[in-house]
Amino acid sequence: MRGRGGPGLVVVAVIAVVAAVLAFQVIRTAAVADRQRRPALAMALWPSHPRVVVDRMLLAIAALAARNGSAPPEIQASIREAANKAPLSPDPFLIAGAVAESEGRGAAAERLLLAARDRDPRSRGTRFLLAERYIRTGRVAAGLMEMQALVSLQARGTEGFGPAVAAYARTPGAVPELRAFFAKAPRVEAAILTLLATDAANADLVLSLASGRPAEPDWRPQLVASLASAGQYARARALWTQFYRLHEPPALFNPGFAETAASPPFSWSFPQTAEGVAEPNGKGGLDVLYYGRANAVLASQLLVLKPGRYRLAAETSPGDGEAGVSWIARCADSPQPLLTLRLRPGTTAGEFSVPPNCQAQWLELQGVAGELPRVSELTVRGLRLAGSAGE
Repeated sequence: MRGRGGPGLVVVAVIAVVAAVLAFQVIRTAAVADRQRRPALAMALWPSHPRVVVDRMLLAIAALAARNGSAPPEIQASIREAANKAPLSPDPFLIAGAVAESEGRGAAAERLLLAARDRDPRSRGTRFLLAERYIRTGRVAAGLMEMQALVSLQARGTEGFGPAVAAYARTPGAVPELRAFFAKAPRVEAAILTLLATDAANADLVLSLASGRPAEPDWRPQLVASLASAGQYARARALWTQFYRLHEPPALFNPGFAETAASPPFSWSFPQTAEGVAEPNGKGGLDVLYYGRANAVLASQLLVLKPGRYRLAAETSPGDGEAGVSWIARCADSPQPLLTLRLRPGTTAGEFSVPPNCQAQWLELQGVAGELPRVSELTVRGLRLAGSAGE
């Protein structure tokens, strides 16, 4: 019995060991393949894998560069060893180029990065470093070519050198070159225009660069908001009207709270707050829930009213007595209200004056806390604004 069973048990044991080894190898390979998402696991399971070694060296170089340090001899030796083992691999040249760049040896870094690109034109790291170097050293045309290649290799590729491209866009003669580049890389156009649109001083530049193609992200709301924040209310509203093809929009836009593509601040904004919520109900009204614990803006719109006398009216239902919710109108550059219209069941109306020095006004639906918290649940509809420059 023992003689017949012994070899069988040995075979089973050997198979089990081989299976375990193969399973571990599969796990290690998967970890290495997923190293960009879980680098620590890959380094722990297979520290000698060439790709893991490369990643480890790049991380070390990045840490040293952040401290303005130089690569130690052991990293330099690892790079030479990797190059000798795989002379056709781009990785040693990419790493050596990164080291040279961190040490301020720009010419050497560029030669090494070009060697890495020759070996693997699809290397995103190489394309990124070359684009960053070209743009930083004023060779924008070459940098834009690298950016175009990078964008074709990945969904997102402008984050690292977006500010450099935006800075170049402000230089004389840059607009035609960038427009030609954006025609080939529309995703980059949207990202750069959004970045430029954060500064109202770039408004003319953004408009001259824009191709008119639908873009994601949409830079138009950002530009309008930047101009309004800079106090350029008339221009901000004019561009907002043009962007959304609105023909002579009323002083109070969308009083029925209908769904619209037009963006704030000249359309309604409904801030997300733990103190309450206001939501259009799709029936011409605004459903409001306010907890009464702290003051909160539940809805707002920026108006550009001319100096004069105005009347604001709204209908409220249901509710009993006054709610803890009010319409407040104020000049955009002042917290002092021109009107405080506390809502109560039925029709509520009030008048206010816009002074000559008040270029724009916020109309806000605010929850106003009392001495004791009180929940207000109501619907606002029939909002109307009339006056010397109203409807």
